[in-house]
Amino acid sequence: MERRHFLKSLAGLGFLLLDFRQIFARLLPPVSGDRPDELSVYRPGNSRPQNIPIRWKQDIAYVSALDLAGALDCQTYFNPDKKKLVIYLPNNRVVLSADNPFVIIDSKTLQMPVAARWERDEIQVPVPYLVSLITAYSNLALQYDPARQELRVGEKRFNVAGVDVDAKKNGVVIRIRSSRKFKEGEMSMDMRYGWLHVDLYGATAEVALLAKTPVSGHVREVKGFQFKDLLSVAFRLRSEPLSKEIYQEESSNDVVVILRYREELAEADIDQAEQEVPVDEEVQKQLEKERKRWLIDTVVIDAGHGGQDTGAIGLNRVREKDIVLAVALKLGELVERKLPGVKAVYTRSGDEFIELRRRTQIANENNGKVFISIHANSNRNKNASGFETYLLGPEKGELAQEVAQKENAVIQFESPASQRHYEGINRILVGMAHSAFMRQSERLAEQVQNEMGKRLRSLNMKDRGVKQAHFWVMVGASMPAILVEIGFLTNSYDVKLLQTASHQHKIAEGIFQGLLRFKEDYESAI
Repeated sequence: MERRHFLKSLAGLGFLLLDFRQIFARLLPPVSGDRPDELSVYRPGNSRPQNIPIRWKQDIAYVSALDLAGALDCQTYFNPDKKKLVIYLPNNRVVLSADNPFVIIDSKTLQMPVAARWERDEIQVPVPYLVSLITAYSNLALQYDPARQELRVGEKRFNVAGVDVDAKKNGVVIRIRSSRKFKEGEMSMDMRYGWLHVDLYGATAEVALLAKTPVSGHVREVKGFQFKDLLSVAFRLRSEPLSKEIYQEESSNDVVVILRYREELAEADIDQAEQEVPVDEEVQKQLEKERKRWLIDTVVIDAGHGGQDTGAIGLNRVREKDIVLAVALKLGELVERKLPGVKAVYTRSGDEFIELRRRTQIANENNGKVFISIHANSNRNKNASGFETYLLGPEKGELAQEVAQKENAVIQFESPASQRHYEGINRILVGMAHSAFMRQSERLAEQVQNEMGKRLRSLNMKDRGVKQAHFWVMVGASMPAILVEIGFLTNSYDVKLLQTASHQHKIAEGIFQGLLRFKEDYESAI
């Protein structure tokens, strides 16, 4: 009886175990003394393979997960401290952990017969088992020849790769991963007999895979219905939401559905929900509770300058404090609208003067998880233009030093007692204290700069890259922190764009998408 209960509990934990006899039996190479020492990866349209060194362990071919991702032309996020790697397939995300047989593809937890290994400071993965999981649970088709150790890459003929369901405190965020750009009128949703149907015209998917989507919160079940002209993705809900919203993200083409519920369920609803939750789901809830302590749930947005501190004065007397406040408020609106459950905290929301050290105090008092300071640049050279992102560190180059000096000049507006506070701080010690967040800050800066570039380079704005400098506004922030310079008020082209609401929104959208990508990377590696 106890054994039957234990076996039932494994299914409740959501681990999707594979039938090894059907999937793996044909993938293992015959034992031979003459085994290939490289895996040859062939990508579509490329007749020459990329070769990856193989390490054989008990007749199983292992390769570097980073090398494999590179051969597949996929981006990665690597956390060496946690020994975790995130691989971004064309439409799916794979999370690998060293010394662990479990693989997460999107939100599905799958198991390999053997664990990934940690060797030479990187993750080594068993090729036959990982390839079979990727082929079965992603939109990427891999053909593996174990005798020749050849891997050929192709894509499945679906433009919807899967669904993610993310329960928040006040609702549910559903993300339908799509590679297709839908036109106006091609996306719709409505409630039918307790099911929320999202209809996508021109979409195709493997409906059996959609039915395996892990659910949480108010979503009890997911089903897919494929018709000739459309895909209908149906979600069985515990109750009808107070409001619902659907939109398609420009950067990813993902279709996002937001369901908003009241903050707390009625007592009767809670009792009913608890009766429907399997006993083993309580274990998952405990694990999720521990994980939530580290999730990015508060974003601190710092609009530079303010009050008597105008910041840079640009052409036509345009003031830095006004431009950056407009962008900061637009960024906060995006965070609160597109990330339910994530709070946006402003160091200032109006034209007021806030001391530099008080800004990071506000961030720490609100348990901020990310600090983003927004500024606009200036230069004696009127031809200087473009956008750049800084993280706290020693100045590298005269230009970075000049920018830091200008932004730190705000100290002159503070009281004499407050100014003495900065004189007594040893910069080396400050740098050492902040180094705990250096890697995360660097990653956040890269993502923000990259996403801004996608939106601004087409406008002929110069991408000035990611840099380091010593900005006092970031000193003391116990979290990843960056400072974004959104353009030059002293450049006639930049300042013209910066004054328009549409351009300010593009900047805010770029910062938001970079933040979102960083959040996904960071939380996947927890």
